[in-house]
Amino acid sequence: MRLSGELAKLSPVFQIGITISILLVVGCRDQPGAMSENDATLSSHRKTTDEFDEESRNPSGRPTLRSQQLALFQYYDTHYDSEVTMLKVPCRSPGYHTKLENGVPVHPTRESLIYALALLQRNAAGDSARSAAIINRVTALQDQEPTSDDYGTWPWFLEEPLAEMASPDLNWADFCGASLAQILVLHGDQLTLEASTNAKRALRHAAARIQIRDVKRDYTNIAVLGGGVCAAAGEILDDVALLSYGRRRIQSVAEVTQEVDGFPEYNSPPYTKVIIAECERILAIVDDAETQRAAKAVVHLAWKQVAESFHFPTQQWAGPIARTSRLRLRNSMAAFLSERLPVTINVHPSMQQGEPRGYAVVPPQPCPADLLASFQFSPSAPTKKMRVFRQAAGNRVATVGVTWMDDVACLGSINQSTFWTQRKPVLGFWKTESDPAVAFRVRFLKDGRDFASMGLRTAQNGSSVLLRLESITGAGDWHPSLDRPDDGKFRVKDLRLRFELSGQGVSVSRIKEHQFCLKAGAHQVVIHATQSDFVDNDVSWQSGQSNDRACLDAICYSGKETVFDFRQQLPMRILAGIQLIPIGNQPVGEPPGWKDADGQSMVAEWNVGKDHLLSLP
Repeated sequence: MRLSGELAKLSPVFQIGITISILLVVGCRDQPGAMSENDATLSSHRKTTDEFDEESRNPSGRPTLRSQQLALFQYYDTHYDSEVTMLKVPCRSPGYHTKLENGVPVHPTRESLIYALALLQRNAAGDSARSAAIINRVTALQDQEPTSDDYGTWPWFLEEPLAEMASPDLNWADFCGASLAQILVLHGDQLTLEASTNAKRALRHAAARIQIRDVKRDYTNIAVLGGGVCAAAGEILDDVALLSYGRRRIQSVAEVTQEVDGFPEYNSPPYTKVIIAECERILAIVDDAETQRAAKAVVHLAWKQVAESFHFPTQQWAGPIARTSRLRLRNSMAAFLSERLPVTINVHPSMQQGEPRGYAVVPPQPCPADLLASFQFSPSAPTKKMRVFRQAAGNRVATVGVTWMDDVACLGSINQSTFWTQRKPVLGFWKTESDPAVAFRVRFLKDGRDFASMGLRTAQNGSSVLLRLESITGAGDWHPSLDRPDDGKFRVKDLRLRFELSGQGVSVSRIKEHQFCLKAGAHQVVIHATQSDFVDNDVSWQSGQSNDRACLDAICYSGKETVFDFRQQLPMRILAGIQLIPIGNQPVGEPPGWKDADGQSMVAEWNVGKDHLLSLP
């Protein structure tokens, strides 16, 4: 079977990767035989060839289940509901798509199909029968009516049919379709006739929905995911046109590698994981040579992004980040990277809880060997990376990110973004004696929740960032589009810009008027506030602290509920400077300010020293 062949390839490639990584680290040492603190840290994380072999083979030489698969079984087996023949887990709601509350017991469709695939991989007594029962149950929940608006997709949960969801998630055609395709290619001979027939029928409907929706390459992870589903479905169903469509989808994403340093959904841990895993799935289940070639180009770019963003001293993914629901890496993401890198990624103490994720069912491939030299395993000097994630086009400004890092800290920013909860437009980490990674971020809150209709512009040099605020027209409240008010007006009790530091031993204090600092360990973020205004309100600055969180807020409005009209740009001048520096280093003396550019518009400027002038229109 193809699965056996793919797993058998892993060990030799990993050996090459490990050798390159060791040579890289040894070459960075100043003196023969000397080991720096960072080298010692890496040495404690580095895997041996035997550990990789143990993960991929048993003593007989046959492929065995990997540790991530075993963790998945331990979780899924205990959550299987035999009466319903689906998994039963607590609902986890992001605040959109579903109306169900967090914690309510639900039977998920996507995860149940992943379990069906995992059962076929384990193939113990009774696993095939259980898998078939799950497949038959879940495929029956798909909307298979071609004239329906939701044709080809699934509800998230058995308890909430598509018609009852807040807004059906059309991505479920892609996610569920991917599991069905892998089941049919790698485990079709283990299925009953009924399960095989149902899986093929559901896959055809899912592929049809993917074609009808036809997302563009800007939606990178879904473009890859759906392209892989269609390419595989084309081969499974002997549909040349479907295969051709899937191939073109993957190739269109691969073209990005010739244009930019990343994906439009830039530098996002969960999205990058999807891209890597789905390319690995394509390489495991699609025979078409052109599709494979494109998938290899895409996964190479994804790993390049990881190499340029991962900060080994804190074991965190440096900013800026387009989409993630967490500040620090989940344990599942750390495990995902650890399976593919010659080092083990440690999980932050705050992120050690959480269930395993479904990509454990995808046969992993190691990080491309030529990119291992790009990882800053042992940074010896500050580095700065500027990346164009998206080219300018028409009235659209290019999306440009800056990531700075040294042997303790990292700080990244994006030149233009919104404050949607998944965006992390300004994000930094540093390690202390009591916390391996305190986290600094900038947010904008409406009534205590991240607000998608406010945005910012930034300019960064080294570990200094200049930012100014602006309103966003045509956007939503908690989500960029799903909860837009019809009249463009928001009812508000409180609006505030927040500079937030979270972790052990964090604190906030005032240095002098309009200069504050957020401290932890031997480093601090110095915030240079300015006299600011929002609509008709003077902005006031207020600090606050809880056990593991310190913040400085620029309060734009706080009082009785009022209405702000976001149909056009709101008048405001809110400007601030940020410096991440060691305690003891002298911060910049003068705060940012405004300069008349042409008699009609103002430009924000900040001199951060050494002839470095940051400027924002």
